[in-house]
Amino acid sequence: GINAEYGEFQTFQHYFKQINLSRMNSLQVCCGEFIRMILFLLNFIFWAAGGAILGIGIYVKVSIGKLPDANVSEDTLNSAALFLITLGCIVFVIGLLGCCGSLTQNRCMLLLYFALVTIIFLVEIVLAITIYVKKDSVETVFTDEFKDCMSKYYNDTAPLHTECIDVVNTFQSTLKCCGALEPEDWKNYSTATPPASCCSPDKADDCDYGVTFEEGCIGVIENFVNSNTQYIGFGVLAIAVIQLLGMLFACYLRTYIMKRDEYEPYTV
Repeated sequence: GINAEYGEFQTFQHYFKQINLSRMNSLQVCCGEFIRMILFLLNFIFWAAGGAILGIGIYVKVSIGKLPDANVSEDTLNSAALFLITLGCIVFVIGLLGCCGSLTQNRCMLLLYFALVTIIFLVEIVLAITIYVKKDSVETVFTDEFKDCMSKYYNDTAPLHTECIDVVNTFQSTLKCCGALEPEDWKNYSTATPPASCCSPDKADDCDYGVTFEEGCIGVIENFVNSNTQYIGFGVLAIAVIQLLGMLFACYLRTYIMKRDEYEPYTV
């Protein structure tokens, strides 16, 4: 009668749900495994890159004073080494979390990976917006700080005298510039000739205002940024896209693992 027909309908409905659930989970399995491998490969590259950066930083740190043809001071090399070590550790740890989380399908690791990448992403956005909004202020502050270091260059009793010498010499010799805005800026701080770093190595012993680098360091930096704005923009965009993909993949993979564990009896 009616009860028998209703029972057959329930049986058919249950069977239909089972088939749909199996098909849905099969699709989820394919997507989940694909994203898991992509996330693993992506973070394996970051893990390897972080290890390489960390290794370079450690090498520079232990080899200070022994590097051939180093045109920068030991303090600058030490600061660069510490920066590379810090950056390498951060990239290495995040890449390792992403690799292990995707490989072992550990939800805690994936959540921690997602949280760390999100925090870094938000910090980068805030920093980029701040620099863009206050770019004129940043330029003014940098110019004032550079001139302040120039004023301490020949003053042996000034605080941070040695550090300022290292900073100014590194900027001028690396960027091939002289002074903050122009070589004549040095006339405000010394009646003698400009520093040897204002000239090319073959003229360093007889450096004077007639043979110095023509541009000031602020102008060289501005020209570099303006001429490479497109490449800088593409680089920043690429990093942002990679971070977004990492966050999305980690979030999807964690959700997939939770659903798979929930529907484990029905998976095919």
